[in-house]
Amino acid sequence: MSGIKILAVENDPKFAESLELIIRELGYELVGIVGNTLAALQLVQETTPDLVLIDIEISDSINGIELAGAITSATGIPIIYVTASHEKETFERAKLTLPKAYLVKPYHALSLQAAIELAIFNVPVQNATGLQPHAMGDTFYIKDSERLIKIHLRDIVLVEVDEKYCFINTAQKRYVVNMRLKDFLVKLPSEDFIQVHQYYVVRKSAIAEINIGDQTLRVREKTIPIGKNYKEQLLSTLNYLA
Repeated sequence: MSGIKILAVENDPKFAESLELIIRELGYELVGIVGNTLAALQLVQETTPDLVLIDIEISDSINGIELAGAITSATGIPIIYVTASHEKETFERAKLTLPKAYLVKPYHALSLQAAIELAIFNVPVQNATGLQPHAMGDTFYIKDSERLIKIHLRDIVLVEVDEKYCFINTAQKRYVVNMRLKDFLVKLPSEDFIQVHQYYVVRKSAIAEINIGDQTLRVREKTIPIGKNYKEQLLSTLNYLA
């Protein structure tokens, strides 16, 4: 499973069945398929999906475009429109709400997968590295082979850099992304992380020991050098008794 949670709003039983089958075959987590806007808004609150697929022609108290607007303004969750209509007028109305994609039925696995992955990678801005913070700011996705893996910021203990690659260390695994450290650093909350060397960023709470004599610190079992340009800032953030 990729870990990506999808909510679908589709009121045509035939298309709903096809969509459910494709989403599950692609390895995504389907949190629900609903046929009305009220149920959609309720499930958004209850399940916090990573992405919502909306049938633009859904007929209810509000239409699909209005539903997308309500979800986007309240949560920032990316939207993909689906429609059986080829009318230009429908497309012109839909594009004003800035959806991540606009798909014409029937559903096709390849086009749906491409739209979903591009939508996830484009939250909140486009980056070709395979790493993007989630709109809520506490998670992001890393492309690992053919899967998108959700990483929680709270699980990161150390980030290392080797030329243009960042190695993200969690307690469970080490991931690599094609991103420079300075670009990744701005995505980390400064109250939780600090750069201690040209090539290292650490979680403050993960620092087990600092050796002032040899200018190193320890995170878990790894010894990390402290750069001379970073020492003063590091020591100033410590809560220690003199």
